[in-house]
Amino acid sequence: MSVPDAAERVRRASSAVGSSEGVGFCERFVRGCFGFPARYGSARLAWLATRQRHTDSAPPAGVPVFWDILTGTNKVYDHIALSTGGGFCISTSAGPGSTVAKVGIDDLTQRWGMSYRGWSEDYHGVRVHTADATPDDVTATSEHGTGRWPGRDLRMVAEHTAASRRAWRLLMASIGFDDADLDLAMQRWLTLRGFYSGLLDGDFVEKSIKALQEFLKAKGLYLFPVDGDRGPDTVRAEIRYLNQQRRFF
Repeated sequence: MSVPDAAERVRRASSAVGSSEGVGFCERFVRGCFGFPARYGSARLAWLATRQRHTDSAPPAGVPVFWDILTGTNKVYDHIALSTGGGFCISTSAGPGSTVAKVGIDDLTQRWGMSYRGWSEDYHGVRVHTADATPDDVTATSEHGTGRWPGRDLRMVAEHTAASRRAWRLLMASIGFDDADLDLAMQRWLTLRGFYSGLLDGDFVEKSIKALQEFLKAKGLYLFPVDGDRGPDTVRAEIRYLNQQRRFF
């Protein structure tokens, strides 16, 4: 089926801000932004049916965002909203008088005492987001969980590596770590955050990569073994972190 693009989904959700639409029916509200018919009776069932999940709290615009409601009568149903990008979403029952509102994802999590589940690239059995593989957008795609880049994608690897290094350099410079040697700057940055304790030598190999993986794991962006291998899973986590920090550069 034809699915409206991310901008149109956000427009549909935004048009309901301030209204009482969807009170108690968050899953119906979000699926309506996609034009999907009724398929799942709750946000929980919709989440359990997803496959391409992510745990970071800065999802791209136009994707479904999910929470686990921990207490109360709605805990068996959970909650879903539509991301608008930049760490925000449009949610039912989040504004004054339980109206639809644009709200920070982290803020809503804390305000309602929920557990954030994450977001998904698929929804109602349909792929609704595909990462943009252009290096200017600092976004990567790869074979997930292999620990190695596919050989046929060597050109893509080079592009994404160069793009992520440009973004790291901009981020480091914006917060005062402007060493000529980017790897040395990142070692100093990780040291001050308590993740790296090795020599500050600019040799960003296994020990430094393990420190970076630990940092990304602490942020909930890297869910794999800390092995010192800067493979696709690590780079994907780096790029998610960099996308979250865009306000700094």
